[in-house]
Amino acid sequence: MAATTAEINEEAQKEVKPQGEGQEVADGKNGDVKEDAAPAAEEQYTKQERAIIRQIEYYFGDANLHRDKFLSEQISKNEGGWVPLSVLITFKRLAALSTDSDEIVSAVNKSEDGLVEISEDKLSFRRHPERPIPEHNEERRKEIQERTAYAKGFPLDTEMSTILDFVSTYEKVVNVTMRKHYDKPTKSYKFKGSIFVTFDTKEQAKEFVENKEKLVFNQRELLRKWQIDYLKEKQEEYQKKAEKRKNKKEPKPEPEIELPKNAIVVFEGAPDTATREEIREAFEKVKDFDIAFIEFNKGDTKGSVRLTEADAAEKYIAKVEEAKLKFNDDVSLPLRKATEEEEKEFLTKAIDFMKKRRDFTRNKGNKRFGRKRGGHDNKHNNKKQRRE
Repeated sequence: MAATTAEINEEAQKEVKPQGEGQEVADGKNGDVKEDAAPAAEEQYTKQERAIIRQIEYYFGDANLHRDKFLSEQISKNEGGWVPLSVLITFKRLAALSTDSDEIVSAVNKSEDGLVEISEDKLSFRRHPERPIPEHNEERRKEIQERTAYAKGFPLDTEMSTILDFVSTYEKVVNVTMRKHYDKPTKSYKFKGSIFVTFDTKEQAKEFVENKEKLVFNQRELLRKWQIDYLKEKQEEYQKKAEKRKNKKEPKPEPEIELPKNAIVVFEGAPDTATREEIREAFEKVKDFDIAFIEFNKGDTKGSVRLTEADAAEKYIAKVEEAKLKFNDDVSLPLRKATEEEEKEFLTKAIDFMKKRRDFTRNKGNKRFGRKRGGHDNKHNNKKQRRE
């Protein structure tokens, strides 16, 4: 008979997470099996007897006992570690199979695994003293993982009993876990169509995973791989998703603002009554040049004009007679190309101004499209406070 120690790595009804597995969701204090069970398939047993043996041996198996506080307390408080059958039949899964003490004892008596021992009065069960529970540590977890396989492709309505019958032909399967996810609409756990299968040895697991023959369940070919490979793939998938989310959250760096060089013309001698618009009109009289920006305030006599194209300053001045731009009938403005220091100062101020304007425009857009929370309500509350 196949071993029934249920040595699975605590993964039952939760999504697999990177670098580890979720925990089985047990049925309250009674520690009933959900969808994590160990197969027990021998032809000399009836289907009912196999189910009873499987359930009892799951309760006393490695996977359940190290986390089932209620059952562990029962074992600790009774001399010799005996647990009354009257307690076990209160567990939902076993009760669903049978509450007939004679039937349960008769079935467990047929088990050849030797994991569970029956008392002389046939009223109590215990884990055999010669089968101590292995220490559940990281080394143990890795050892179990090395002999655990992953299989995918089962119909979503498949029952655990059907899967157990399917895998019972392999030696030695010691545990099967139906992988499930939580479905929010129905508030229940649903089968994902994949399982973890733990074998007694790595060689037996290898025969299952690396067998070249197709593995077919109800005319559907199943995908097989090592659990450790599956978890590694999931880890990489989670990392990619996390990186993608991170990139979405992080704002993209703004492109650097670059302005054309050697495009600044400095002028002097402007009347203190001149305006920026009048300066622009005077400069625009020279054709084939576009003005990007004028640095000039009313009352100044000196200013600068930035042209849109690089190396345009000297070309502009060359088109003006004697490098003097006619402002009106009485005034001409002497022109010269900005020095390197003047250009550097001018461009620095211009770029800084353009960045601030860009930030202002972006923030204004955020407010316009409601990205700032509470805009309408806050405005309403502020008005109300002012009235009060």
